[in-house]
Amino acid sequence: MVRELKRVVITGMGAVTPTGNNVTEFWENISAGKSGVGLITRFDTTHFKTKIAAEVKGFDPQIYFEKNEARKYDLFTQYAVAASDEAIQNANLDFSRLNRNRIGVIWGSGNGGIHTFQEQVAEFVSGNRIPRFNPYFIPKIIADIPSGVISIRHGLRGLNFSVVSACASSNNAIIDAITYIRLGKADIIISGGSEAPINESGVGGFIASKALSTNNANPTGASRPFDE
Repeated sequence: MVRELKRVVITGMGAVTPTGNNVTEFWENISAGKSGVGLITRFDTTHFKTKIAAEVKGFDPQIYFEKNEARKYDLFTQYAVAASDEAIQNANLDFSRLNRNRIGVIWGSGNGGIHTFQEQVAEFVSGNRIPRFNPYFIPKIIADIPSGVISIRHGLRGLNFSVVSACASSNNAIIDAITYIRLGKADIIISGGSEAPINESGVGGFIASKALSTNNANPTGASRPFDE
């Protein structure tokens, strides 16, 4: 007997990107050929060969979290919550009317909380190696925290995990979501990915692997993934 696979559709979208902090703004800007790349503002690039990156701009975590709650999460998790909140609203989902046991979250991230990791290790070294680590250190850095936070935020009890496959993490997370729905393992899955790697460690590491452009004089022309 051949089992018929379920049809899968996308019912809502959300975005936090260098070219817009919601889907409408993002789509309008990339459709107009606008680049999100510019000079790095998050740290001093004096001694770095690459001085440009596509930073998210104007993001305010307090739109989504109370001030004390925001401190519990690395920026990549904050981006995930913001994007998923928009997607849920865009899909007009009312979880109180749905079976939460059949709603899951699959989220992707290649780097996880790299900023938190750098920050905590730097504080450890500068503090005479006396261990005064933040109690949220580990929860802030591991890659599967966004999927857990999104589930807890909405009371979702379906399948829940993270996908880590470098630059393909988000795409693979979406593919996994499609597969699980097709197989009848879930009715709805919130899926996507988030990164916040623009700091000394992230940029320095990618420079060392010769993966970044050094076209610092022309940031908007340095990386054009949608160009012909």
